[in-house]
Amino acid sequence: MKFQFLFLLMAIIALSSCSPRLEQQEYITIGALLPLTGEDSDEGLRAANGLLLAKAEINENGGILGKKLDIIILNDKGDEDYIVEQYSKLKERNVAAIIGSSYSGVTMALAKAAEKDGLPVISPTASNPDVTKGRKNVFRAIFIDDYQAEAMAHFAYNLLDAKTAVILSNKNVDSFRGVAEIFARSFKERGGQIVAFEPYSSWKDFSDILKKYIIKPPEVIFCPEDFIPAANLVNAVFTAGLHNTYILGSDAWDGLLAYVYNPEAMKNVYYSAPFSFDDQDENVIRFVRKYFDSFTQMPLSGSSTAYTCIYILAEAITKAGNTEKENIISVMRANEFDVITGHIKFDENNNPRTNVYIIQINNGDYSTYKKLNL
Repeated sequence: MKFQFLFLLMAIIALSSCSPRLEQQEYITIGALLPLTGEDSDEGLRAANGLLLAKAEINENGGILGKKLDIIILNDKGDEDYIVEQYSKLKERNVAAIIGSSYSGVTMALAKAAEKDGLPVISPTASNPDVTKGRKNVFRAIFIDDYQAEAMAHFAYNLLDAKTAVILSNKNVDSFRGVAEIFARSFKERGGQIVAFEPYSSWKDFSDILKKYIIKPPEVIFCPEDFIPAANLVNAVFTAGLHNTYILGSDAWDGLLAYVYNPEAMKNVYYSAPFSFDDQDENVIRFVRKYFDSFTQMPLSGSSTAYTCIYILAEAITKAGNTEKENIISVMRANEFDVITGHIKFDENNNPRTNVYIIQINNGDYSTYKKLNL
């Protein structure tokens, strides 16, 4: 908890360190809205660390357009109404762009608010296609749900040679339900059989659902979810005795390892991610080393994609030659960026087609099982 307290203190200092006038003269300021408290705070704090590391590196190398980079990081609490209030505060500070948020629901609220003002927004990890669709000023640094669902269906059918699947779908979260439906369609198109599509309201439903499949287990269980419910699913599958069933998930599973109580339960677990810290690219190796030295933990997807967002914005501002919002957006839409998550070129809906890492827990740590680019 020490690093969390330190980070929050730094965020408060960043918010109050300079007047708007001095900020405009001496700094280029970017805003960030992340869940720093509540059930999503792990993801928000990881992303904030990525922002702070990128800021330090850029300032060590001369800043942007001869000015220091400043980042104002505000807590959005993972709340759709509150993020709009916090967005207004950042707009009043004349930020050049905004990074946020970590999840699609709150990012959608942010996107709708920012669309009216035309302020550049880029999300590190919001993967719902509707966040950016039709919005000229809203971008993302991660693949969209459609692409990762197709990648996981390809992985299940072609690489795991699985032919039967049960899909668990959170009926309370539209974006997760959408991923589940795309996986189902893509898996069937490849020749696979969907044994059942099981809706649930809470992770507490997992045990009762799994009892149906003890006698005849499916080869695959697919469940797009956040990492804490995902960990509960992994635990429930292991307890139910389905030890030969592959358990597959989506990018929001990043972080589940800390919540799985038996290491043996991770044997057949795989999920999609936009980043893996064991990638041997020299820029990734450098980033991972610096991140670990700064925060004494390994970076996960949220850290890397937030870091990527800063570098995309810094390059766009540099190429634009100013912080006019229309110019930043124009550069982002027209240019290509080489960042630690790969080569990014935004499509007509400001979505990148990035690498999909299939992550496996190997010897108690996250590792790349396969790197896909369909």
